[in-house]
Amino acid sequence: TDVEGRTQFDIEVKGPVRSNVFGYLINSSRVHWRKELEEVWHDKDATEQEAYARAHKFCINGPQLSEAEIAEQKQNLVNKIFAVGYMLHRYKSPSRAWAPQAMDNKIGEDGECNGRSGKSFLFWALSKLRRSVTLSGRKPKLMDNPHVFERVTRDTDFVLVDDCDQYFKTASFYDVITGDMTVNPKNYSSFTIPFQDSPKFCFTTNYVPKDFDSSTTARLLYMVFSDYYHQQAEENDYRETRSVRDDFGQDLLTGVYPEDDWVADLNFFLQCCAFYLSLCRESIKPLPPMGNIIKRKYKADMGVAFEDWAYSYFAEDGPHLDTCLVRRECYEEFIEAAKVNKNFYTMHRFTKCLKAFAQLCPYIAEYNPKALQNAQGRISRTMDGKTEDMIYLQTVKAAENNAKLEQNEHNDNNPGGQATFVPDEVPTAGGDCPF
Repeated sequence: TDVEGRTQFDIEVKGPVRSNVFGYLINSSRVHWRKELEEVWHDKDATEQEAYARAHKFCINGPQLSEAEIAEQKQNLVNKIFAVGYMLHRYKSPSRAWAPQAMDNKIGEDGECNGRSGKSFLFWALSKLRRSVTLSGRKPKLMDNPHVFERVTRDTDFVLVDDCDQYFKTASFYDVITGDMTVNPKNYSSFTIPFQDSPKFCFTTNYVPKDFDSSTTARLLYMVFSDYYHQQAEENDYRETRSVRDDFGQDLLTGVYPEDDWVADLNFFLQCCAFYLSLCRESIKPLPPMGNIIKRKYKADMGVAFEDWAYSYFAEDGPHLDTCLVRRECYEEFIEAAKVNKNFYTMHRFTKCLKAFAQLCPYIAEYNPKALQNAQGRISRTMDGKTEDMIYLQTVKAAENNAKLEQNEHNDNNPGGQATFVPDEVPTAGGDCPF
């Protein structure tokens, strides 16, 4: 287990990778491929670089990576193997009713669509073994169509909602993920498929999900794909275009696919299913590292206009950190400086942006420290007879200094004894902030 008590898995690839699908999953899990295959070779011989790439073509634990980077890539791979096993297994348990959601690991600018990372290929491969129906996720109001599931039958194994739009809401699928499904074909009577017989669901998206609330995380099985497979274009810095086909010199799982390759892939699929079944009695759902995904969410929450303004207004050596500021005045300064629409950037959205900035900014430790909050969880001050909500962005440096001062004070008050933590007095409305 890790420091947060989550179960961690290790994986050892023994011998050469015989299954092409396994090789594809390995490479789509290599989130640090640019360091391993490009960055460490910038001042070295190109021939040596090419030899390393050939020798580690399907390698999850390359020697050019740190232990932490290898562990992150392995966690990604284990998560994908688990998800494949889950999708191949037909039995549905009410306590394990999940929908895999495949997304990109790469951090982009606000609204940037990455894609071309091989996400859809995985579910296309699974459709060779399971009966599936594909829906277009580019329609945000897909579920408003009363006949949306008209192609679904009692024999359908899974429904793929592919290429979900930036504003697509997976919440509209919660009922059919965890409950019965009603199918309403055109010109025919509707019918209900009980939960245990209804198809599983899965999603792919090029965008960061909007919600990570408990209802969403309980129903989704996140999957993170690296940009090892990518498309070179003028707006990016990739040196080449690399597709799944490029790694194998052939299209996988097609009519002309060699029998030996089919056998190797089928054996791999069975191993995935066996791994999933080995954990079905445990309360375990192996998840990928979500660090970059969360960062992408914070960037999406802020938007480019707010992010640019915040890094200027809350500059590391500027006057607006480690001090109480009137939230309303900060909001008005943002609207004026960024020239944005107040109907879009409401005060509620502005506060959400502030919290996202505090999480993403490397020199900010905390937004509105708890020691400063009142009983309602706010920082307030009475100014000119009016109570104003305040904001306080505490820097990492200030937080560390405060911790040292508190520790020294406790040691002075308890000589030779065990230090005990006494929280700072929470300021009341009209009081000064202690930092």
